[in-house]
Amino acid sequence: MSQEARGNGRERDYSGVRVLYLGRRSADVSAAVSAAVPGAELTFVDAEPLHGLSVDGDAVVVMDGSHDPSDVPALLDAAGRRSVGMVVGSRSVSGGRDGSSLARRVGTRVANLMIRHVVDLPVHDVTSSFRVYSGDAWRSIGGVSVLRDGVLPALIASAHAVHHQRWVIAEVPVSTLPSSTRTLSDVASAAGTVATLARRRRA
Repeated sequence: MSQEARGNGRERDYSGVRVLYLGRRSADVSAAVSAAVPGAELTFVDAEPLHGLSVDGDAVVVMDGSHDPSDVPALLDAAGRRSVGMVVGSRSVSGGRDGSSLARRVGTRVANLMIRHVVDLPVHDVTSSFRVYSGDAWRSIGGVSVLRDGVLPALIASAHAVHHQRWVIAEVPVSTLPSSTRTLSDVASAAGTVATLARRRRA
């Protein structure tokens, strides 16, 4: 990210920022991201092409269709602070809002409480897929390879890796739209990830 992007000027250049959008290619999304973070490189990905994908940058944004691109600059600002390795767009801190159904919101809160306790993570919204990683932290945890076991397990594993490499994890309040329902496979994989990390913690 250029020095201009870190300043307070109106014209901001986000060249060096890579946006990884988890979903189908869309002209509307491209336009919204370009307006919010001009100069950033946008890549659309589904699950399958991840094995051949290389993603790197001064900062890496991960987001999907439930997130508002206009929130990205606030996350990038937080990521520019000293020692911050990851910023979470959080539904669970003051000012955040989850647009999902009541049942989904309750399930998300319970899951986050369980994960925080079992894995010992200082993050309120571990399951949020709206993230910004500093370039150094992204590379230190393996980059895009962290997503290859599925998005939900990756959210937990990458937060754990960033935290235990002594990076600071920040949370910025965001409002989200309803998101697609997690599959049983996603949930099972995430449960396996939590169990593995819990065993490492006890070892």
